[in-house]
Amino acid sequence: MAPVMMTDADVLIRLARTIEARRGADPESSHTAKLLAKGPAKCAEKFGEEAVEAIIEAVRGDALALRREAADSLYHLLVMLAAAEMPFGAVLAELELREGTSGVDEKASRHRGTVIERALSPEAIARCLALRVEVFIAEQGVSAADEQDGLDGAAEHWIVHRGPRTLGCARVRLLEDPADGTAYAKIQRVAVAQAGRGTGLGARLMTAIMDDLAKRGLEARLDSQVEAVAFYERLRFVAEGPEFMDAGIAHQHMRWRP
Repeated sequence: MAPVMMTDADVLIRLARTIEARRGADPESSHTAKLLAKGPAKCAEKFGEEAVEAIIEAVRGDALALRREAADSLYHLLVMLAAAEMPFGAVLAELELREGTSGVDEKASRHRGTVIERALSPEAIARCLALRVEVFIAEQGVSAADEQDGLDGAAEHWIVHRGPRTLGCARVRLLEDPADGTAYAKIQRVAVAQAGRGTGLGARLMTAIMDDLAKRGLEARLDSQVEAVAFYERLRFVAEGPEFMDAGIAHQHMRWRP
């Protein structure tokens, strides 16, 4: 039997973006727009129908039919997510969080231990600042002057912790675009401790912040280190403009709209 050639896994991300781009289009010119216009319940019903058809083909053993029905099911799953306003990046973040963990352990740990929340107390904010020193200054060689810019007092802070152990942090500054006065949130100083890397905590932290901003109707902007651009793209951030240097590290402007 000839080996199956694997396609680019990013095809699902591209498909999710295409579906999102069809939102609000003329239903007569776009099948996706027609589905989205019917609302979450109908999109969920259609996904259920396609999933059942894939199950039938799996039982029958028709490989070609199963491949086609599976593709239809994935498409309608993404349409259902879009109709329910669930970012595909949030689903990917959930998968990343579970990566490398057995199903039994993952289910047992979903509601135990790790907390992601706004850092409201002076002690919690101090823990965030300490982690930033560890990650940005000690590990990445950023100068103390660049990292500690005097803007923390006017920012919102987020912390990821497991008991007394700080695993991640970020800060959010609420600003206005000087061009048109539009309010937006600037996400900065996103850091994950070594013990939390590779576990999906960074994605989970960003998802929590984005959910909070969406409730307030705020778009988000950030300056990503170039090596982290793909991570933010999975969360539906879009790169804008040319790369630039900040604190001796190549960065990219990125934007997300809820």
